[in-house]
Amino acid sequence: MNMYKSKIEEARNLLLQATKILNSLIEEEVGESELEDWMKDRVELWCRIYNEGSVVTRERLHEIWVKVMGKDARGLGGFFVGKNASLAWTPDNKVALTKNASDSIEAWTGMTIAEYAKRFKEKK
Repeated sequence: MNMYKSKIEEARNLLLQATKILNSLIEEEVGESELEDWMKDRVELWCRIYNEGSVVTRERLHEIWVKVMGKDARGLGGFFVGKNASLAWTPDNKVALTKNASDSIEAWTGMTIAEYAKRFKEKK
């Protein structure tokens, strides 16, 4: 019986090791490819705003959304509405990320906004 017990323990350890390796490979692949299509544009916009200090002018918001990302400006309104709005107006009429944006990125990607936003840093 002891012989089986040691074989079972050895197999268990090998399975745990294989699981760790598999999980690390999956984590390397996690990212934009795992995001649903409707999430990708939101995450990209939030990350680009984050990379500019989390607050941008109205004009810069439009520039990012329309010129950089190639989207229709009419789509921006949805970011400001609802109880989970991801963008908000500041007193000086600029646009700021809300906590909801960073919380969503973390929930959807498993990464903080600081980590995920590195994918959208402009190369100099």
